[in-house]
Amino acid sequence: MRSPDPTREEWLKALIGDVRRSSGVGYRDLASALRAAIVSGDVSVGAKLPPERELAVLLSMSRTSVVAAYNLLRSEALLVTRQGAGTWVARRPASEPLPRSS
Repeated sequence: MRSPDPTREEWLKALIGDVRRSSGVGYRDLASALRAAIVSGDVSVGAKLPPERELAVLLSMSRTSVVAAYNLLRSEALLVTRQGAGTWVARRPASEPLPRSS
């Protein structure tokens, strides 16, 4: 396995931080951090995300957790994956509707 490319993945590591130390389930924390980065525009639509194994090494977490986080975001149609080619940001999440005033 090749080592992660720091120039390509440092931005992601900086955005996510050490998700292993945060409370809750690791994959949900990772998915939330990625979702927040997509919403804020820090990770743009069309950006290629690191492969699951490389991201797991980069964040010192299990590959299973990274797979679960990617799967969660794929189920929300935020990511698209093509086997053997990679995973990309497909779109930004829809904005939450504003509460109506009474």
